[in-house]
Amino acid sequence: MKGLVSPKAFCTFLLVLFCIQYIPVESRAGVSWVKVAVMSVCPLVLLLRAFRFNAAMLCSGLYLMIVWISCLMNHEMVRYSSVIYTTMFVVMFMTYYSMLHVRHAFTADDFERLLRWLIKAFFVVLVAQQACLLVGVRNMPLINLTQYLDRGIGANSLSFEPSSAARTMVVAYLALLRMWQWRRGRLPRASELMGDLKQPTLAFLWSMITMGSGTAIVALGLLALLFVKRQYVFTVLPLVVAIYYATPYINFEPLQRARAAVEATLTLDTEEVMETDGSAAVRIVPMINTFTELDLGDPNIWMGKGNDRHTAVGEEETTTDVAMVGRIQEFGFLSFVVMQVFIFGFVIRRFWTLETLLWIVLFGMTFSNISYTWGAMMIFAGVSYFQGQRRPRLERNLLPQ
Repeated sequence: MKGLVSPKAFCTFLLVLFCIQYIPVESRAGVSWVKVAVMSVCPLVLLLRAFRFNAAMLCSGLYLMIVWISCLMNHEMVRYSSVIYTTMFVVMFMTYYSMLHVRHAFTADDFERLLRWLIKAFFVVLVAQQACLLVGVRNMPLINLTQYLDRGIGANSLSFEPSSAARTMVVAYLALLRMWQWRRGRLPRASELMGDLKQPTLAFLWSMITMGSGTAIVALGLLALLFVKRQYVFTVLPLVVAIYYATPYINFEPLQRARAAVEATLTLDTEEVMETDGSAAVRIVPMINTFTELDLGDPNIWMGKGNDRHTAVGEEETTTDVAMVGRIQEFGFLSFVVMQVFIFGFVIRRFWTLETLLWIVLFGMTFSNISYTWGAMMIFAGVSYFQGQRRPRLERNLLPQ
């Protein structure tokens, strides 16, 4: 295997594969056997090409050890296929992480170029889907258009659905901004966003605004916080309040869906959240349950209760009804703690950053068995890798468009 594929090519392939979902080949629901096949190769690649025992390896191994001990303790209430799938995701991520840190798979230029092309690819596919919808074509598998969402020109681009496409795009765009900041020591100004970063910025904004996702609107709001300086907070707050109260009069469905989800969340009523937006409930309800149901005095909460919904949850409940962030209800609070240590030790460099807010709000602080979550983590880890290096001397503006 040595010499057949370069570290750069392998890491590029991994990152792109786990950021997108090509539905005609991988399907929209269930397990992607393409991704399973690739993850099956990762342990061999890790051992032969990039193995180096380090703190990240120790932490990820500790997480998996706790998960499997939890499974053994709750063996009658465990769906082992799901646990094996989680293990494969962790090993895949460690292969990418090790190739990045041990084999130095990407240069800064390589990584930035990849982020630009990822954003553009989502944009181009989305525009092609929107063109089809405008002329009445609702099914065109070649361009990943396999379902009609009835959201005007809203479509799923290169992902499962608009909400997952929005997550991937906001992480990729934020990573591009962070790379700019790493090179120059500051975030880009508005003129620079419309200068050197014009193409990815316009592609990103068009996609987020027109894909028909309430999650995209929330993500845009979170991203805007990056440009709010502390001295302007009290000036911006009245504007935010005014916009919030003005939204009922704005005929824009994604904005209305985002507002309804926020209002339902504030009630801390899980049933209301699920009735308001079933898609958002999958992410919001676990947060509410964690705040309202987490009891650290319960011995079972530390090592979990298993992940088989028919035995651990009950026939009349769904997994969402009892879910907590970080899969606490499945593998315990101890696994959740180690999970966050791993994230803030090796994936997100600083806690008080927008990346942390995205990790909490958009990804539920969870190692889920969903590919785009791991794709986002790979992007975050790439930024963290370069942030740990000395800033280079800037010899040119940026990469060519």
